Amino acid sequence: MINKFICLVLTMAFATIAFAQDIDLSMIPYRQGDKWGYATPDKNIVITPKYDEVQWFSEGYAAVKVGNKYGYINKAGKMVIPAKFTVAKSFRKGFLEQKGKPGGDSVLFAGASVKADGYEICIDIKGNIMNGCPAIPENSVVQNNVPVKQVETQKNYSIPNNDGLFDKIVDDYKMTNSDETFYIAQKSNRFGVFNSKFETIVPFEYDSIELVSSSTPYLQVRKNDRYGIISGIGDMRILPEYTKVFAVQASDGKDYIIVKKDGKTYIKDPNNQDVIPNGYSDIVYDGKTGFVLTGENNLRGYYYIDKRLVAPRYSEITPVEGTNYLMVKSFNGKTGYISAAGSEYFVE
Repeated sequence: MINKFICLVLTMAFATIAFAQDIDLSMIPYRQGDKWGYATPDKNIVITPKYDEVQWFSEGYAAVKVGNKYGYINKAGKMVIPAKFTVAKSFRKGFLEQKGKPGGDSVLFAGASVKADGYEICIDIKGNIMNGCPAIPENSVVQNNVPVKQVETQKNYSIPNNDGLFDKIVDDYKMTNSDETFYIAQKSNRFGVFNSKFETIVPFEYDSIELVSSSTPYLQVRKNDRYGIISGIGDMRILPEYTKVFAVQASDGKDYIIVKKDGKTYIKDPNNQDVIPNGYSDIVYDGKTGFVLTGENNLRGYYYIDKRLVAPRYSEITPVEGTNYLMVKSFNGKTGYISAAGSEYFVE
């Protein structure tokens, strides 16, 4: 029986309050030259481009910029709150306390500022300054739903070194539906893996081995400055022939392996199946819906984890959270929006 003593430290993750709101996807910000208006998803212009900047509609209103001030329009294109603000954020729902009424009154409000210093106040749908900012439901803030994480900061093992198998143990893991424990260990400056029966699972021939934690643990190995992937039970999945191997777990719960070889970057899964077989200068997971692709001439494209692809042709590209649209910068440095299918909501 192998005894193992592990010291665990719990860390609390404090959430930052964010002003989230529901974006109205029936009207897309549309740029014509230097002026902005709105179009339907099928690119029919419904509000003539005449503003210097626009934001997405939310709760029936959108902030627009006239000169150097912001105001608000409704979906008919009428300016319902005059352009007098230096800062104008999207409208969203909040709650004001009312005596004798649990939960208070539901109201619409937006953060705004009438001063050049950007000091923000809250306004109602008529543009009036409110006495105080409404409360925001905790479940509307994504960060508040993230569970407290348990972090292992130190592991101490008390395991007999059977016939000098290892110098020290650096980590351990279990496979799904198995009671077997596997130990990542070091011997003579080389790393390998053995199990609780002292059987060598991964030979001690690697410069480093790092555990990639997921529902099915696997190992990132380095040998002669080349990287690869080995399964948790010792099967070679991706040969150590890449100059870069970086594992990410995306928002769909799947693992993706970003690999680089001969100056080209690709995406594979942990079983060495191609996800993006075409090589790019660089690929970076954005932490949300997909990967930013860098192609020739440093142009950017995007790969959604649901397999939609926007080819690299923009100087910058960023997903608009909560939508299937991307904010881009075109060849002339101007901002615009495109759909996940690549439709451009701007003309130069």
